[in-house]
This record gives sequence, C-alpha cells and structure tokens, in this order.
Amino acid sequence: MTAPSRRGACGVLLLHGDAKSASAWVRQGIVPSYVVPLAGWTAVVPGGPAQGHAPYDDQLTVTAARPVPARMRTALGFFEIDGRAVVVVHPRGWRALPRWLVWESGRGVAGLPSLPTARPGDLAMAAGVVPEATRPIRQVLSEHSALPMDVLSDLMTTLALPGEELLRGGSVKSADDAALVEPDGKAVDRFARVTKEDKEIRAELESL
Repeated sequence: MTAPSRRGACGVLLLHGDAKSASAWVRQGIVPSYVVPLAGWTAVVPGGPAQGHAPYDDQLTVTAARPVPARMRTALGFFEIDGRAVVVVHPRGWRALPRWLVWESGRGVAGLPSLPTARPGDLAMAAGVVPEATRPIRQVLSEHSALPMDVLSDLMTTLALPGEELLRGGSVKSADDAALVEPDGKAVDRFARVTKEDKEIRAELESL
C-alpha cells in the first residue's frame, strides 16, 4: 500500500506510553508527527510528508507499518490509505507481530495475504474492552456502504478509545498539549542509508 505524500492525511496511532516516550519514538523515525496526551493513551498524528524516498514517502503508510516498541504496546493505529480503512493492532509480547484489518467500501473486510489478519477480538483485546464488544465491531465492519473514515470513527467509538476527533487531522493543532515533533536528522540519514543498501542488494539479486 503506497501512495504519494499527502498533506491532508487522515490517521492516528494510539500508544500505551507517555508523551515523552512517544516523542522520542517519533524523533527516531522519518515522519513529523503531533504527539497528543490522552486519557490512558498517547496519540501520534502524522503532521507532514515522510522524509524518505519512494516508496517510503507517504506519512500514513510509513506510520502504519512502523514497528512499535514493546514498552508502548498494546497500540492501535487507524488510517485511511488509498481509499481504504486500515487498522493496525500491535499486541503485547516481545515478539508479537502487528495484525492488520483492511476495509473497503462495497466490499467490507479485505484480507492482505502477506500480513497477519486482525480479528474483531484482537481489536477488543488491544483496546481493553470486554470480549462482548466484538459483536458491535462486526456490525461496524458489515456496513459495506459506509465511507472508510466513518468506519474508522465508528470503530474508535465502539472500542471506547479517545482521539476520534484527531482522525481527520483538522483539530490536532488545537488539541490540549499537542506538540509537533520532528524526526532527528541522524535517524533520517540512517533510514536513507539502510533503504539504499536494501535496494542495491535487491537489484543485485534480481540480476543473478
């Protein structure tokens, strides 16, 4: 899932960590982001284009795909990417892999064969709500005529998660204690070096 960088990006990542830890994590990435303390969570909202070359130049895709340290999990990400609602669940556990839920208008839940699938129960567990919440989660996902942003908003409401108003990005600047955190230059350079080496290795392998 890649797309050109978008300034009107829509998405929010909820971390189980304080604002200081979340800010340090953002600085070690490549996406400028607003860090917003919330009740029981800290929100990270992409605030500008990712500082990487294609295909690592889309702030939403990069934020959604970035691993979250164990100390800040569970974590939940809600993004509209390429006209689809994308939910990423980062479970607890040292080696736990992120799980993905993708929803498309007119189709509903669409699987990604190459990625672990997030089930309604995974969302409920990560959000810390009762298992019975899986039924309303399934109801939200069954509304095939809805818009992706409405599905994301309804899921956050159903999961009793804060920060739903941050999804569209418009109110983040006025949010209490919101701070725009820029990536550290050394982290950006390191990412560029690693991805360049990876690209060169792939090119060499393909030429064999």
